[in-house]
Amino acid sequence: MSKFPLWFAAFRLERCLTRRPSALPILPCLLPLLAQPAWAAAGHGASMSQAGWLLAMLVTALWLRGRQQRRKARATLQDACLGLLEFDLARQYVRGSVHTLQRLLGLPAHTRGMDCARWLTLLHPEDRPRFGELLRQPPQMPEAGYEMRIRHYSGHWEWLEMSLQPTWRAGKVSALTAICRVITARKHSEAAMMRREQQFRTLVENSEDIIARYDLELHCLFINRSVSRFSDLPLEEHLGKTPREKGWTDEASTRFEMECRQLINNWEARSFELELYKDQQRHIFEIRLFPEFDSAGMLKTILSVDREVTASRQGERLLAEENAVLEMIAGNHPLPQTLNQICQMMESQQPRGLCSIMLLDEDGAALRFAAGLSLPPAYRKEVERVAVGPSAGSCGTAAHWKRTIVVDDIQESPLWAHARHKAQPFGLRACWATPIFSSDRRLLGTFATYYREPRSPTPEELALAHRSTHIIAIALQRHGHEKQLFRLATQDSLTELSNRRQFIELADREVERSRRNHGPLTVLMMDLDHFKDINDLHGHALGDDVIRHFAQLCREVLRASDLCGRLGGEEFAAVLPDTRLEDALLVAERLRAAVAASRLPTDDGELGYTVSIGAAMRLPAESDIDEVLSRADKLLYQAKRAGRNRICADLDAPAANAPLSG
Repeated sequence: MSKFPLWFAAFRLERCLTRRPSALPILPCLLPLLAQPAWAAAGHGASMSQAGWLLAMLVTALWLRGRQQRRKARATLQDACLGLLEFDLARQYVRGSVHTLQRLLGLPAHTRGMDCARWLTLLHPEDRPRFGELLRQPPQMPEAGYEMRIRHYSGHWEWLEMSLQPTWRAGKVSALTAICRVITARKHSEAAMMRREQQFRTLVENSEDIIARYDLELHCLFINRSVSRFSDLPLEEHLGKTPREKGWTDEASTRFEMECRQLINNWEARSFELELYKDQQRHIFEIRLFPEFDSAGMLKTILSVDREVTASRQGERLLAEENAVLEMIAGNHPLPQTLNQICQMMESQQPRGLCSIMLLDEDGAALRFAAGLSLPPAYRKEVERVAVGPSAGSCGTAAHWKRTIVVDDIQESPLWAHARHKAQPFGLRACWATPIFSSDRRLLGTFATYYREPRSPTPEELALAHRSTHIIAIALQRHGHEKQLFRLATQDSLTELSNRRQFIELADREVERSRRNHGPLTVLMMDLDHFKDINDLHGHALGDDVIRHFAQLCREVLRASDLCGRLGGEEFAAVLPDTRLEDALLVAERLRAAVAASRLPTDDGELGYTVSIGAAMRLPAESDIDEVLSRADKLLYQAKRAGRNRICADLDAPAANAPLSG
């Protein structure tokens, strides 16, 4: 019965050691316990062969364990492409363990070693001198991570990593033991990663976008060189600074900080726009913020990608505002309102600019102020009328030379010598003006931009000014066409007096006003005497001259508040508001006398003509101009029958403001 426990204990020990290597350290503790039954058996007279048998089982278990570990080690070396080499420095010979050189370099399986000279020939030319120096002066301490390239038996290069362990003998290093590992795949991966990183850095450094990295306190950790286009700070001085410390405006800094706080709180990307300035020029940026996390998944840094979108945003805004202006033009808005809208449109594109529009007078000798509400009112009054000349400020000079005139400093420009005192009180220091031309290249006026600091326009600003002049020209030409159509519809083309339709419409308004206010109103009907004879004897051209001459006399004799029109042919009419018949007769007599005294030159000498006039004052019961005109027309023909060149009036008619009898 005593043999069974011993055999069973040895069997379980062998199984434990071969299957669970961690049980090996407890072996010294188990030996006395396993031997105890044998001693007990000896005390009872048992044979000592049982203890020997137990020890044999223990040795067998240890041997099995060692063999299993060696097999696993070889498998591990093979799987990891590891090998053990020994460099015998005294003999200059390299020895490898079984299959090491085959596994590392692809050499035949029987190759167990080679001399160091041959080993050096297998090394890459760039690594050969360094390793040769290592053999001549071996390291005194263990050295890990030694890398080199060596030619494989198939012809390609393999990367080896060595961990060197010096072996001392007689006070010096006699050999180097090297654990070698093939790291070709890792080196290729590192090289690919370096190439990708280099490509990434190349893209980042050459990107037109500003790419920056900030810590969670918004200190700049990295920024690419694109920032140099928009900042005067040297590139290295951006590092360690917050946007506010870089000189951003309070508004921009506050917005950036707010967006970063949102990202830090939510861990979500942000996108927004900011306006920054450099050299007094505005830049609009579309800023995108991205969170960056560490290996533990915690927010570490903020990546900022800033793209300048000034041109596109200004283009979009300009297009929208241009459409609004064109709608105003198409909708027949008042010209001053349209021109002021154009100035506001241009000022939105140039935030610090003050824009104005001046229009050329009909005589072409001066410009008159037409729009520019951003300029101080007192200055607008100072430049209400500007002469056109070769040295007449920015606008007058631009109109004279018909080209853009740039004055970057009004206080220093000779063009402003005569008007410098006008701009100085208002802090206006720069002004450039662009002429406005019609589609047929007629000068219409000038467009000007003022600044409160000395500066010159950028090419983009000049292009913008030229673009604005085209829109201004459209507005002016549309206004001119509307005026022309209005004249054609309301004015007599020969005399530029109101035509019959316009005269009747305006006269009805005056009659209504007279009736409402109980004020007097007198109507004159006028007809040129023997006008048919003038046409027949002297021709229609001279007849037209006579018509125009009479119209001019009407403008000279009548008041500005009086209404005068040509009803047709040689027949004219005038409405004199707030005028009694007695006073109207005085006006009519002055006109008749001026006509009778006139002489027009002809090919045969001078030509005189006369006019007959009928005068009638509105009666209290009359509410229509046709009624008054009808009575005045009858009086006109009375004057004709009475001998012409005279005035006939109904002096017995009651005044319009006289009380009606019951």
